[in-house]
Amino acid sequence: MINERHYILGTAGHIDHGKSSLVRALTGTDPDRLPEEQLRGVTIELGFAHLSLADPSQMDSVYELGIVDVPGHADFVNNMVAGVGGMDVALFAVAADDGWMPQSEEHLHILSFLGIKRSIVALTKSDLAEDLEFSMEFVRDSLQGTILEAAPIIPVSSITGEGIEELKAELCVQLADAPPSPNFAKPLLPVDRAFSVKGIGTVITGTLSGGDLKVGDRLVLQPDGLESHVRSIQNHSRSVPSASPGMRTALNLPELPVASKSRQGAHRGTLLTAPGAGDPSDTININMRRLPREIPGQLATKRSLPSGRRVRVHHGSGFVGARIYFIESKNISPGETQLAQLRFDEPRFMMVGDHVVLRDWSGEATVGGGVILDAEASRRHLRSEEQIRFLHQRAKAPDDLRVIFKSALERDCLVVLEELRARLRFSDREVEEVAAQLLKEEAAYRIGASLGAADWWNTLLTRAADLVGAYHKKNADLPGLPLADLRQAMIGRLPNPNLFDSVIEHLASRGVNQRGTILAEASFNPTLPEEIRAAANAIEKQLRQEPLNPPSRSDLAVDSPSRRALSFLIRSGVATELAEKVVILTEAYEEAGIKILTFIKSKGQATASELRQELDTSRRIIMPLLERMDSEGKTRRNGDFRTAT
Repeated sequence: MINERHYILGTAGHIDHGKSSLVRALTGTDPDRLPEEQLRGVTIELGFAHLSLADPSQMDSVYELGIVDVPGHADFVNNMVAGVGGMDVALFAVAADDGWMPQSEEHLHILSFLGIKRSIVALTKSDLAEDLEFSMEFVRDSLQGTILEAAPIIPVSSITGEGIEELKAELCVQLADAPPSPNFAKPLLPVDRAFSVKGIGTVITGTLSGGDLKVGDRLVLQPDGLESHVRSIQNHSRSVPSASPGMRTALNLPELPVASKSRQGAHRGTLLTAPGAGDPSDTININMRRLPREIPGQLATKRSLPSGRRVRVHHGSGFVGARIYFIESKNISPGETQLAQLRFDEPRFMMVGDHVVLRDWSGEATVGGGVILDAEASRRHLRSEEQIRFLHQRAKAPDDLRVIFKSALERDCLVVLEELRARLRFSDREVEEVAAQLLKEEAAYRIGASLGAADWWNTLLTRAADLVGAYHKKNADLPGLPLADLRQAMIGRLPNPNLFDSVIEHLASRGVNQRGTILAEASFNPTLPEEIRAAANAIEKQLRQEPLNPPSRSDLAVDSPSRRALSFLIRSGVATELAEKVVILTEAYEEAGIKILTFIKSKGQATASELRQELDTSRRIIMPLLERMDSEGKTRRNGDFRTAT
């Protein structure tokens, strides 16, 4: 069975160094599809082609290469950056008769900032070289200290065919150990072309990454939020039921409009994601770097870039205007690396670990690049100690999920797993596995749908338990701390007010239990100070003198000690509050209840007046007493009568 392995090959290099001719020699397809391109002999727009390579060392493997040909002219660098973002292998063209040129240098910078790991240098127009060995040495010297330093250099001629087979063989060598495009079940398709076909509707093309797509799937256009379903899928002009990461993909999305001046819709620079991927953000934090090498003719590559400067941020197939703010310095010079925040003119959807290329606002110079450390950054506390520590942790290992997780816990204390997953180039399964490891190590606690940092959570619970204990010491006669009071004391420490219920739930592990609307230590028993105990004894004595004709509440609680004493007797169950102004002993209430039920059962039913006479009490007592028995389900009112339940 043939194993198809899909990769993207992107060209790079100076104008007129033979990139398009080389693609044509490799594939038989002319990537210059526009009449103006063919007339001028200059690539203006992105071109596309397809190449199938059988690997002679792996007879069952076929490399299906989607080729993206980019413009080399300085005026079209924006289009160039749009085409190289998803490449697996860079085919860097340098003309043997021309050597290293300004756009060669700029394209090298761009590939460096995008983190391209596999490259081949095609020494094109080899048939025109006066001294081929010298030309190769000249190019090799130009590549010293760059990502292309160890790249193979293959002399080729699109006219004579020299080196074309050698170039194909080298492509097989480069791809033999290339990992497949990551599949983390989050499809991403940067739109590089969008057009409408009569009778079919909108067609979108781009390089698929992140996850599989199949016919019938729904997609969201970022940043507009427009949705559509996938009616059909093509790969290299053939219909397929599904597409995998690394494939050049054309989608028919009938509900999605093509953008125009009067309406939102798909255009180069927009991005297709799965529903629920998250919302676009207008602020990101990056680790930015600049190469020490200048780009000839671009003065901005020699100068420091100050904080607050406007730049173009290239990501995926498009770019957005932004201001850049450096976090630990006032500027960045060539050869330096700095933490920075980018504040976009318009929101964009990006993920942690994505690469961006920065060009000056005029679009005339490439001034740097960076890796996204926080794809939904806050503009507040930009230079706080916690923020800087968080960013440095991620900058050291931007592709390490454990580091990403722990840095978020350390800075934010509480991490909502669903929100974290949406911005990571990792599958949900991988995220849950790391979360499980942190839970097992007791470095974190599961708190509902979130993960909380262990130190922070333990400190929070300790604080809540201490407040309950302190309340007991100050109010030994009270049953516990009211929930409302604890909420008021804790709310400022919680990143989310809804977290309070989780605090209460976990307090049981600290020996604190909820009793209705109060919190108390499990071992706590209310006790009275001597002066309150004396007042309680006096009240109890008064209530016993005439149990069913007791004094009014105002007569029982005449001062602060007696009021506290009466409250204690009610809470402890010695006394029962029948109404706002009526309190009797609990034992008197229970005895009266027995007499009432006995009387009713003997007669079948009884009026309040009959029951008052039976108990030899007053209407002030009998009415609230009967209402309480009704509420407890011991009796039932039927007009003027009471019956037993």
